[in-house]
Amino acid sequence: MAFYAEKDFTEDETVLEAANQVMQGNLSLHWYNAKTERMKGRPSNMDRGLTYQDLDVGSYGYTSIPENVRNSQSMVSRGSEKVGKLPDMGYVVNRKSDVWSDNVGELYEESKARRWVPAVDVPWKTLRTEPLPPDLESAYAQLYTLLQECQIVSLDFPSRWVSLINQDFLEQKSFMCAQMLDASRLLEAFRKRALYGGTGLGRASISAEQGLKEWLWADRFPQGSVSINLSLAGLLLVIYRQVAAFAKTKVDRSIMGYAMQDAGRQVAYGLGQLRYHLQHRPLEVAAMEEYVDDTEHSMVGILGSPELLEPMIIICGGGLEKDQVDKGRAATARFIKLVVSEYMERLASAGLAGHSRRSRIPALIDRIQSPA
Repeated sequence: MAFYAEKDFTEDETVLEAANQVMQGNLSLHWYNAKTERMKGRPSNMDRGLTYQDLDVGSYGYTSIPENVRNSQSMVSRGSEKVGKLPDMGYVVNRKSDVWSDNVGELYEESKARRWVPAVDVPWKTLRTEPLPPDLESAYAQLYTLLQECQIVSLDFPSRWVSLINQDFLEQKSFMCAQMLDASRLLEAFRKRALYGGTGLGRASISAEQGLKEWLWADRFPQGSVSINLSLAGLLLVIYRQVAAFAKTKVDRSIMGYAMQDAGRQVAYGLGQLRYHLQHRPLEVAAMEEYVDDTEHSMVGILGSPELLEPMIIICGGGLEKDQVDKGRAATARFIKLVVSEYMERLASAGLAGHSRRSRIPALIDRIQSPA
């Protein structure tokens, strides 16, 4: 629904006259006396520069944000003087414990410091001078096709919520924008890698996309964050490590190295956000347990997808010969178990300590045949 200002300012003589008076040199300077806190922002480390952490002071700081933001529904920057009737932005996420993580400021600064450019930072020409065998190249193309699906969801989640979160959480919203940049950059890198090899894209995975959509459309931000920033990002982080360990080209090792650092930030935020949420809202533990119980089947949909497992086996084994497939199966079985064990460890660390005992996932994963 469109918003219309209370007045058409082209017809507001008060606004036009005030602007005219200023341009004639009759300055009111009323803003000189803004009722705001006086401070000088200074970097604590000159090499690092001025960060959000350095500005965590008084009314300008994020430490002082209350649990419930009740009197700030406009786009005014935190710490500014609020005067008159400011527009209501209709924010629906106004509780700090719904979105906050104590590491969000550091993660935002890191995302800027460790930015990279797929077009020039990946050594693309080495793939042209040292091409992979067709079967192996096709496996990479299929894997990178599925990874694009995952990054689209990682991009859509923060973009869905950022305008609904109160402006007082500006460091949080800044980090969400950085997450969108990270996801779009990885989407770019994965797409370019799949097409650079010459085989084209692979096939979409029905089970993976169904699971990803369920995670994406969580009703509330804390639940969606667990799914996207913890479950999905944690799974992807293990994929990136696995591929980096077995990759035969500098291009794939380079891409996976960058992907690990970007996914690592996402996981760090997801873990911190869930921990902060449960620490400040202990009565929400049962509801979060129920949500995770109901939706973690999506992990099986992704992990059990042939569009993921088969290229992983070929990549880890190095080809389609029987001994290569056997080697790849063994490595992929370890990969699956690692995804699940790290997922359970993170949930426990964040405050869902008993989840591994009630989860359906370990038993389902055991049904996936591992090599003898």
